[in-house]
Amino acid sequence: MPRILIVDDEDAARVTLLRILQLEGFDADGVENGRAALQALARLNYDLMVLDLRMPDLSGIQVLEETAVKYPRLKVIILTAHGSFETAVHALRLRVVDYLVKPVSPEVILKSIRQALAEDEAGYSSKLVLEQRVEYQTTPTLQGENTLLRLSNGIQIDLMRRVITWHEKTIHLTPNEGKLLGVLLANHALVMRHQELVRLVYGYRLGAEESAKILRPVFSRLNRKLASLPGGNQWIRSVRGSGYVLELEERESGVIG
Repeated sequence: MPRILIVDDEDAARVTLLRILQLEGFDADGVENGRAALQALARLNYDLMVLDLRMPDLSGIQVLEETAVKYPRLKVIILTAHGSFETAVHALRLRVVDYLVKPVSPEVILKSIRQALAEDEAGYSSKLVLEQRVEYQTTPTLQGENTLLRLSNGIQIDLMRRVITWHEKTIHLTPNEGKLLGVLLANHALVMRHQELVRLVYGYRLGAEESAKILRPVFSRLNRKLASLPGGNQWIRSVRGSGYVLELEERESGVIG
């Protein structure tokens, strides 16, 4: 029976996941911080670790950096409420098998754990792709200076200011969310591959699987924002194994200046 270690300083999250795994028949233990995780790994042979990133003593990245050297066969799934592109890339370089951002359902966590445990060493190693920082002049978005899009239902998307407005409601986008939306708008109704989105928005060349893992929590946060708009939860669709596509059914006259 595979042995799993859960590392999370939030008691409720750690205990809940521990109970779920135990009910599913896994041999699982939980610890509350990074130092306790390193001590547990030194005592017992764990097959997989579910690791939070933001903890009071040692961060998840610091734990990863140490365990990547000491326990190269240990598989790690990041489960955090404080994800970022930079930490995701760093984690992938340290051979993390999945990167999940809270809130996430137990079903998604269990699926990720089962997939990680089912992978043989050869399959795991073959997924590693060295990322490379690339230089680019601009992120292709909307043409020229026309960065304001008005929909027939009154929604306005202002990519320059990174805001979406509808009546009295205003949604603020992060710079990367704005870039992602701009790229998808410029390629309306076309499926954009995971690795192409990562290259255009973040300037990194990653493999398809690594790109998909990194983009999943980013689009999850963006879709949560869009869900507050009429029909916004249907704008961006994930195309399994390929990428993402944006489709706006109520475009009025396209881009306006």
